[in-house]
Amino acid sequence: MYCNGLYISCGCSRPQIRRLVLSLSRPMQSLLPFLLVALSLTAGTQSRTHGRRLHNAGHSRSLEELELELPTRTTKLSANWNLDRSFAIDNETALAKRDNTKYVFMHHIVGNTQANWTADIQAIGAQGVDAIALNIGGDTWQRTQIGYAYAAAQAISSPVKLFISFDFTTNLGCDLNDIVQRTLQFSSHPSQFKVNGRAMISSYEGACLGDAGWRSLKDQTNGYIMPFISGLEGNFGAWSSFDSWYCWGCAWSQNNQDKNTADDYYYISQVGSKYATTVSGWFYTHLSDKNRILRSDDWLLNNRWNQIFQMRDQLTFVEMVTWNDFGESDYFGPVTANQPTGTTWADNFPHTAWMDMSAYYIQAFKTGVYPTVTKDVIYFWARPHPHDATATADPLPQPANYAWTSDYLWAAAFCSSTCTVTLKSGTSSSQTWTNLGAGVNLLQLPLAPGRVSVAMSKGSTTVLSASPTDFTYVSVPSLYNLNVYVGAASATSTATTSTATATTSTSTSTTTTSTTSTATTTTATTTSTTTTTTTTTSTSTDTAATSAATVTWSYQGCYTDNGGSRTLRGIEIDSSTGNSISSCQSQCQVAGYLYAGVEYGSQCFCAAAIASGVSTWDESHCSYPCPGGAGKCGGFNAINIYKASSASTATTTTTTTSAAAATVTAGGQSWSSLGCYADSTNQRVLPAQVYEGPSNGVTSCLTSCANAGYSFGGVEFGSQCFCGNAAPASSLIATSDSCNYACSAGSASGICGGANRINIYSISGGAAPITTPPAGADTGSWTYLGCYPDSPSSRIVSALEVDSASSNSIASCETTCSQAGFSYAAVEFGQQCFCGPSLLSGVSAVADSHCSYACPAGSGNCGGFNYASVYYKPASSSTSSVTTVGSTAWTHLGCYNDATNARVLSYGAYDGPANSVSSCLTGCGGKGYVYGGLEFGQQCFCGSTFTSKTATASSNCQYHCSGDSAGLCGGFNYVDVYYAASGLH
Repeated sequence: MYCNGLYISCGCSRPQIRRLVLSLSRPMQSLLPFLLVALSLTAGTQSRTHGRRLHNAGHSRSLEELELELPTRTTKLSANWNLDRSFAIDNETALAKRDNTKYVFMHHIVGNTQANWTADIQAIGAQGVDAIALNIGGDTWQRTQIGYAYAAAQAISSPVKLFISFDFTTNLGCDLNDIVQRTLQFSSHPSQFKVNGRAMISSYEGACLGDAGWRSLKDQTNGYIMPFISGLEGNFGAWSSFDSWYCWGCAWSQNNQDKNTADDYYYISQVGSKYATTVSGWFYTHLSDKNRILRSDDWLLNNRWNQIFQMRDQLTFVEMVTWNDFGESDYFGPVTANQPTGTTWADNFPHTAWMDMSAYYIQAFKTGVYPTVTKDVIYFWARPHPHDATATADPLPQPANYAWTSDYLWAAAFCSSTCTVTLKSGTSSSQTWTNLGAGVNLLQLPLAPGRVSVAMSKGSTTVLSASPTDFTYVSVPSLYNLNVYVGAASATSTATTSTATATTSTSTSTTTTSTTSTATTTTATTTSTTTTTTTTTSTSTDTAATSAATVTWSYQGCYTDNGGSRTLRGIEIDSSTGNSISSCQSQCQVAGYLYAGVEYGSQCFCAAAIASGVSTWDESHCSYPCPGGAGKCGGFNAINIYKASSASTATTTTTTTSAAAATVTAGGQSWSSLGCYADSTNQRVLPAQVYEGPSNGVTSCLTSCANAGYSFGGVEFGSQCFCGNAAPASSLIATSDSCNYACSAGSASGICGGANRINIYSISGGAAPITTPPAGADTGSWTYLGCYPDSPSSRIVSALEVDSASSNSIASCETTCSQAGFSYAAVEFGQQCFCGPSLLSGVSAVADSHCSYACPAGSGNCGGFNYASVYYKPASSSTSSVTTVGSTAWTHLGCYNDATNARVLSYGAYDGPANSVSSCLTGCGGKGYVYGGLEFGQQCFCGSTFTSKTATASSNCQYHCSGDSAGLCGGFNYVDVYYAASGLH
């Protein structure tokens, strides 16, 4: 039998088919997972392929013929295709229909945003999300933030629940007892998300616990286990502790093809009804060690939701990725100043409209029926420059995979009835679509230099139009940015009416909800729906003229705002539980400001004037309830602003401003202000955090730093105090108005930094770092250099990492580094060993009291939490392999396990028939990378950093190079890693 490239022949013998041969042309190869599932069900048992999973589509071989033997109870597959792995289909559970209850989660990176938990929880829940996955690492301040989150959810009786997602790629460590205790702290909390009475426990990675560890965690906490752990393909049966497993990387395509469901169905064939998946709108990052885009074109978010809808019978849980991971451009929440160091692509690139759009699809997934479109909206998104443009001032190279994205304005037009839509880009690109049907219409337009605009009309009436003034498409950028600006234009006249007077503002909204029996399409065409509609009306009233003490405040309106350029640029005071209109006005009055503004529910801003050029917005955008009182406290990037009578402010005696005091006397020392600096949770300007809480002030913080022997002190985020012994880099200097948070002890205590902004002070004669070895250190011929601050994102010694929770010692680490040919060895966190040819520049040693963790083996101390004990020995002859390419000596570090969704080296430089060790390392060195890696024979990867695991046996890296049969280029999911030890310029 033959059909469109599929040829099936059967060799039959009674009582069952014994042999089945399939010949597939290339266009039909995408059907392989579906054919295997169908064949397994026909056979009534298991089907196995010894093959590489389709998730790695970029490495699949030409499939000419598959031959299946079908005995009574088994189905076997053999073929002349390069298949290396196995999977099993559980016929009873793989495609079994799930319970009709569906849940949608939102992944929240704890610490990347301010402590605005009330507003975050309300905003996420407003679109139908059931629970928030709280991504947490090992920092103590994250534990505090988790507590704030649970308290906020309980305080507002939110239907949105919470659960912890342990991120094992951070400094979390792998201490089972610690994970158990963190879980038990909140497992009985009223806001804990539970499955059949069991607290949900999730993770990003976590193979270090092993199945036995996860089983113990489950038993000790009565938990419901749903981790993401990579590299388990073909071996899920060995992880019986899992109640569910979710696929993080399945939100995006891993190659230059539109996202499909092949990887979803592959994993369904592996784990059956335990499978959960993810959805996202974009992926782009532009850091030195992670510089790439994943294919996100062709309405990825819309089509991914449609795919999930079509798979809903096989799904119970779907996780949205993410609320606030600005560093990878996959955020649904509002952009804040708290971003990973070096992030230049998120400010002024909002994505919140995607959150609003997702509400439609969330309802469809949870109910099984697409809702009727009752409000006319155009959602649109675009990148700011051509994908292949050359940036004029970017220190980093062009992002990897830049050719995977196309230069289009993408749009999703939600039409309540037949409509006409016009898209424009610049002056040379425009198109109008007439008679689009009711429902969702997916449209695209080639981008051209200039502003973009969208419009919808019905008959002769224009019902909506928009042309953002804060987004322009340019031909030549100064910096690379493949992120997208996401906007929305709504026909407010059909959905919301508002009136405003000098004293009150009343907003009345009519919301229509409906159901439909027809599904939306996934192409750029009209989706028609037939509906029945139920209408509900709600009314809320805000007080626009209020009094704080004897001051009269008049309401000025709802204004646009964003974290990159504030509408009120004085000070910011946040409270996720107590913020209200009156409390904000009172604090601004005490501080001597004329204007007060409330935003995002929990934020209060004060300023002497409203920033020029900022416009008012429809009142419907300022709809968030105040957690501490009546009325509305702004919204997403929307602020309610009030003005005090000028006579009253003239009598104010307190005149705190956003400028930090020039000199402060504290702890018996005179401190000088160095100014406001950019800071990051990934790489602290001052490494030692000594306090976080409600009593923080400039004087109290600097006193603590002086008493601890530090010569630098800094205050941040209102409530945080940091100390250190090294001056901050001048490149991190920020504008003084970005340090505008009042200290948590009160505005009289001074200005305490801002969001990822720190006010730094210095004294002379600070405590000198101790450079004598700790007692009992076994240094041999190595010289102890001292205790140094360290962080996972910027290692003090960075070439090689070898960890051991049971056998790490100073001597074993020195031996490892010596054998690898490195001059520097560092031990940290008890169990970590790092090697390298040099120390990170600009970092100074601190007191040895920070390096107090006992080594699990041997004598002495092995660093501390984010502190490394560093040793030095001049380089000697090495037993490691060194390859010289040109003038560069590359040291072979070993063979390491790799995964497509968590690469050891992040930059994919080459994949083809001419790969060799020398060509790969030449290419990596030419691009300025100090690490090169070879895998699967034909692949070359590069990187500026190397996040390693323990090296595996060299027998795993035995694939001959595709361009040099005498050389070895890694293996299947194993990469040979090299380090440029010298000669690279």
